Amino acid sequence: MNEQQFMGTAVALLCGIGWYHQRWLITKTAKGQRLVQWFGNPGGTWVLRGLLGTGVILGVLLAGDVIRPIQW
Repeated sequence: MNEQQFMGTAVALLCGIGWYHQRWLITKTAKGQRLVQWFGNPGGTWVLRGLLGTGVILGVLLAGDVIRPIQW
């Protein structure tokens, strides 16, 4: 497993765990409460789900070598 696969897997797993604990993230964290203030309770939850879902998708694509980071 190279660095890219490791990072992609880690990002996908962390976002998946965040998705599982979304209610806690919305109610107990400052950023979650800010999302609720900006978008309302159902809207803030959907925005959080969208961000975490995007993280899972990007993590899987990174681990699967579909997208590649810039190599310096």
